[in-house]
Amino acid sequence: MKKQPLGLVIEGNSTSSALLRLPAIAGELGPVKSSSLSVARRVSNFLKGGCGVASYSDLASARTILIRVPDSAADRVVSEICSAGLVWADHAFVLCETWLPTEKLEPLRRLGSRIASLVALPTGAEKIFALDGDLTVVRQLRRILARPNVDRASVRSVELRPGSKHLLFAATALCSAAPIPLLRASQQLLRESGLSGNQLLALMAQMSDEMLACFLKGARTAWGGALADSLKTTKGDHWDHLDATHPETAATLRKMLQLSKGASERTRAQTA
Repeated sequence: MKKQPLGLVIEGNSTSSALLRLPAIAGELGPVKSSSLSVARRVSNFLKGGCGVASYSDLASARTILIRVPDSAADRVVSEICSAGLVWADHAFVLCETWLPTEKLEPLRRLGSRIASLVALPTGAEKIFALDGDLTVVRQLRRILARPNVDRASVRSVELRPGSKHLLFAATALCSAAPIPLLRASQQLLRESGLSGNQLLALMAQMSDEMLACFLKGARTAWGGALADSLKTTKGDHWDHLDATHPETAATLRKMLQLSKGASERTRAQTA
């Protein structure tokens, strides 16, 4: 039987999938396996690609099998595939759109399969997927994702160093989640200083944009704004006032500066 490029094991809500809605993926789909044949057929119809199948044995006609299931179901699905009594040595499996580590598929690797995982990054309008795992699988997926899309939506993929998905997780959290409480704290301090409304929001937006622009240009200073523009004695006076009136804010700011200094020192050590 001629092998299809892609198979799919899917459970849960597929309508929100940034990956499966790409025409390049739907056009490569062969067998689609879900919790039941009727569900698999509905998914296939919705994606406008592939064909619903009833059992894991029907997936053998695919070279690479995408697994898109809730995180809580991943161990069970992997166990079911391993227990299907089939030879998977010529196949590859990919955990899709999840922060679960690629190693979740290790039981399939022990059966001779190649494994990888894929996650969509929080990048707004442009879809960027990060891939981790065996090189041949990652490169195959990157070739598929690089194909033009009917809606001309911008899609890119990046290849991670194998086993480094946890670093991407931390970097994403630091970039997209960690600044939120800091921005809220900054907003409150600006309110206490007498600013409000559109004036406050515009000022925060402009300061944040300037910070990011300087960072992306590779600015040599560790930080800008008041920390770069004021004398050491002036900064000391402000620290003293903050310690007296807003001790938690002062402590948090010191920790953030220490984190930035540590990251800069590691960068210099790696490039030395």
